[in-house]
Amino acid sequence: MTQPPQPSSGPRSPHNSAYGQGGVPAPGAPSPQGATPAPAKKPSKAPKVLIILGSVILALGVIVGIVLAVVGLGGAFSTIDELEVFDSGSGTVTAEADEMLMVYVEEGTPIPSCTIDGPAVGAGTLQTSTLGNGERQWRSVDSFTAEEAGEYDISCGDTPIAVGPPVSMGGVLVGIGGIFVAIAGGGLGFVLLVLGVILLIVRKRSA
Repeated sequence: MTQPPQPSSGPRSPHNSAYGQGGVPAPGAPSPQGATPAPAKKPSKAPKVLIILGSVILALGVIVGIVLAVVGLGGAFSTIDELEVFDSGSGTVTAEADEMLMVYVEEGTPIPSCTIDGPAVGAGTLQTSTLGNGERQWRSVDSFTAEEAGEYDISCGDTPIAVGPPVSMGGVLVGIGGIFVAIAGGGLGFVLLVLGVILLIVRKRSA
């Protein structure tokens, strides 16, 4: 004989079993909407990083470039202050051992025939140099190496001459490198700085 169903021991709650008394969700149960809200997304730090990085590169590039250019080119063209001018076309200079010296004439002057006498006159260089101080422009026409220290006599007829060291090519290269560093480094820093500012403005407008 079939037994009738047993009555429930108590009244059923009108709410889902996951809910506690009074409709309050039980511990660990999902929210009534069925999902836990996602945490707020933190804003990207990329704009600020680009602004700081761009500012640093811009400042360092310009400063380092200017310093290199001034030191390099200043050292290269300081040779004009070391020239000994002989308007008579002949004179005597004192040289250190292994010192390279060049004979200069004014721009536009025909190349004279020069003689150089001294303790030990060595071969010169194929390098040519041009110097000027705003009043007189000089170009090299001859050169020699003083293989021993002492006095050296230079005679170029009646053509005014100047005697001094050649222009430092190393200094010229350093100066040109400084100009490049200032332009390239400053340009890169400026681009990064502008990009960071643009991203920051766009983010604030879209917020």
